[in-house]
Amino acid sequence: MHYAEFKQHDPSLVLEMVRTFPFATILVNGDNGPLVAQAPLTPRSGESPAGAVEFHLALANSITKSLVPDVPISIIVQGPGAAISPSWYTATFPGDNPDRSEAAPTYNYLSLVIRGRLALIDDQALQEQIKDLVLAYEPADGWRTEELAPHLWNGWRKAIVGFRLEIAEYDLTAKISQGDSPGDKPGVVEGLRKRGLQQDEMVARLVGGYEGTPSSLHKLLSSFRKQ
Repeated sequence: MHYAEFKQHDPSLVLEMVRTFPFATILVNGDNGPLVAQAPLTPRSGESPAGAVEFHLALANSITKSLVPDVPISIIVQGPGAAISPSWYTATFPGDNPDRSEAAPTYNYLSLVIRGRLALIDDQALQEQIKDLVLAYEPADGWRTEELAPHLWNGWRKAIVGFRLEIAEYDLTAKISQGDSPGDKPGVVEGLRKRGLQQDEMVARLVGGYEGTPSSLHKLLSSFRKQ
């Protein structure tokens, strides 16, 4: 499924993915294989057109010992995915007994991998990262860091460490039924919505709204944050 036609090369889509699907998987090499942590990311402008991300982890998390300055890491930002049935290709396979002997199920998905070398952020930048994370996801009248008792705000920050990754390279895959006949897409959208499992509705919106351009993917990603 990982073919060149599904790759996105517009760097502005990278932070759009991060804003829409901020909870990410962080990987760094360890002595016995990859070490893994998860955390929400905060998008930042950076040295490259793809930008940068910041995040924080608990010092008690064993991975933090390996997250030292200049170490190379990878971060996975996983968007929605859904299985696609060839029985939904109603234009290609019309009728009650279609011959689907040369078709097979597949999977639609959005996925981003970003890579670069790690840097630590100071306490002022850590405070800004936490505050921006709160502002991004709390409602307009929701909780704010200023409400937190000062002794807790100051004390809890001593138990975490903040990081920044300048994005040196990225791999953004958007497999959204590009290879399907245009006439089959309505059937795919209908099939996803009728099945209604997990992320089917999000994938249905992607299939129905993606026009093969970065701008259309921008609009779709943005629309997921306005629900």
